[in-house]
Amino acid sequence: MFSNWLNRTTFAMLTALCMSSLPLIAHATTVRLPTAMGVIDINLYDSAAPQTVANFMSYVNSGAYNNTFIHRSALGFVIQGGGYVWNDASNNLSSISAGAPVANEFSTSRSNRRGTIAMAKFEGNPNSATSQWFINLADNSSSLDGSNGGYTVFGEVSLASMAVVDAIARLPIGNAGGAFSELPLIGNVVNNAIQKSNLVIIDKIAAVPNNFQGLWWNPNESGWGMSLTQHGNILFVAAYTYDDAGLPIWYVITNCPVTPTGCSGDLYRVNGGTPPTVPWGGAGRVLTRVGTGNLGFTNIDNGSFNFTINNVSGSKTITRQIFASGTTAPAVNYTDLWWNPNESGWGVSLTQQFGTIFAAWYTYDATGKAIWYAATNCPATTAGCTGTLYQFSGGAPLTATWRSVNPAVPVGSVTFAFSDPANGTMSYTINGVTSSRVITREVY
Repeated sequence: MFSNWLNRTTFAMLTALCMSSLPLIAHATTVRLPTAMGVIDINLYDSAAPQTVANFMSYVNSGAYNNTFIHRSALGFVIQGGGYVWNDASNNLSSISAGAPVANEFSTSRSNRRGTIAMAKFEGNPNSATSQWFINLADNSSSLDGSNGGYTVFGEVSLASMAVVDAIARLPIGNAGGAFSELPLIGNVVNNAIQKSNLVIIDKIAAVPNNFQGLWWNPNESGWGMSLTQHGNILFVAAYTYDDAGLPIWYVITNCPVTPTGCSGDLYRVNGGTPPTVPWGGAGRVLTRVGTGNLGFTNIDNGSFNFTINNVSGSKTITRQIFASGTTAPAVNYTDLWWNPNESGWGVSLTQQFGTIFAAWYTYDATGKAIWYAATNCPATTAGCTGTLYQFSGGAPLTATWRSVNPAVPVGSVTFAFSDPANGTMSYTINGVTSSRVITREVY
């Protein structure tokens, strides 16, 4: 997105890195589990656990998971499904017809922490997983990572969906014997006869529209870009670009419903916020609709951004930006939209690829005008990252012919320190002034 303007050496290294990494990047499948308690969206680790994901998707695509139910809820441990089907014709249940076991793909880089989904299997047989899966309600790494060859984590529940998982975990438990000794139940069971309405039924597991989350750019117009944050079938779009004077400005589409080929929504500009080096006071913040935006995707990695801004229409070819390579997925992926809910009006989009985080921060200058900064190379650990903070200028507005931006100007540094996968602190120095903000993943 902005790497061309760091310096020639950095650019050459990044170019070589990106070219070599292309075959190693695979983009996650998202599946949706609709239940009476709400929808659970799960992002699968296609590249990190390919055999396990393929096994799981074979049951999804065959319809084997239709009308299944959560048959186990162990308090503070897991909820489990994928083993049994409710038969509407007989008003009774039966076991799923399981296929061949899948080879164990456990890795310490994918630990059994809260919110992850893993395969269940027979004790003493690491390669016995078939159809049953479970969602970790807590950090179970100490008990599950080191036993039975390790239990293969192959995806992660979206942050917004964890509220549904927790609601299921809080349901009363009934003991129906055997595999149903920890059966979560909805409502009252009459005459000890469990009905379909008492079960947490999963009507149908299905892949949701393609996941377009990530950093997008036009490699022929390095200096502007877009951060796409996808929760389920809704994209939050943040475009980082320039005004007529070549000064940084940002636009957002806050609600862009995804179809298989893209999304459309209203495009907004925000002014009147406070700069990050002083306490937040967003009372003067003004949200202005400036037009519309449409993202059209030809495939998972390529598309176009079509827009109308202040009655001027235009179009940009965009592609997914690859800026890091590796073979091991991060234990915690911090890719998401982050904010402080008490300071609505600014935010930071984090895009993580393997061990590198790209941060695009949209905020305001001292006059309240929208401005953005970027940390283009923030080496990540499970605890966070620290990187140089850059400011950009000189580019053309989206509605004009592109012109090259000025060299990036380092204005300070930023550190993201995470206390858990969903919360942290953003500490920074801008032009010699140091401050910090509490941040959390934005749920929408």
